[in-house]
Amino acid sequence: MKHLLRRLLCAALLLTAVTLTACEEKIRVDVHLTYDAERDALVEDSLGLDYRFASVSYEPATITEPYADWDDVLLYTVKGWKPEVLLTEEFSGIGGLLYAADKPLPEFADMNCNSIYVCTSGYTTMCLSTVDDAAVVSEAVSCLIDGAPVDLPEDGDTTYHLKFHSDDYAGIYYNVLFIMRGDGEEGDYFLYDRGTKKCVEVPYDLFFGWIYDDTEETLPAEGLYEVTPGDDGIEIGFDSQNG
Repeated sequence: MKHLLRRLLCAALLLTAVTLTACEEKIRVDVHLTYDAERDALVEDSLGLDYRFASVSYEPATITEPYADWDDVLLYTVKGWKPEVLLTEEFSGIGGLLYAADKPLPEFADMNCNSIYVCTSGYTTMCLSTVDDAAVVSEAVSCLIDGAPVDLPEDGDTTYHLKFHSDDYAGIYYNVLFIMRGDGEEGDYFLYDRGTKKCVEVPYDLFFGWIYDDTEETLPAEGLYEVTPGDDGIEIGFDSQNG
């Protein structure tokens, strides 16, 4: 009986230790938001905080410090943005941004994008090419904004995430899907905005040499870039081991 009591006591002490460790590891924040269904927003009225949910096309470039929570969801600051203006969930590949109601995010057409990161999808994002030709970036933006909508191809077999970047709005990307189908001939290339649900066809030569060339249906071997966690958050940096 003494041995049984001793074992029960040890188990209780172990459980207490594990519980205390779990409590110590939980990230605590001072700002607690609640959902206001009437406003469709996360709010903390005593602090004057009122956040709207951004389109899934917007995503953070660099996640920094935990700032607030909503139920069990932690919300983080975004590098280069004040927390009262922009917050983000722990980014998992799509959307996640919250913006202040009185400071909406710029429309895609107004972002003045100057480069595009061509990335794979998945838990670890790999950037395989950077489109920095102003004419190419401008035409891609024009195609998506002014192009005639078409049906989203059901037989697309190659998909990349095009993360449009603007120096004017550093810290966020506008993420658009690039889809290629068939043999990659004229009429087989598309851009799809998951936020607006708009799909457009793009000319064969638009991304030639940037995403595909004559010899491959995938990206030219220009070196790999990897999105990795760092001291200041998650950023895209050159992966010399693959270059």
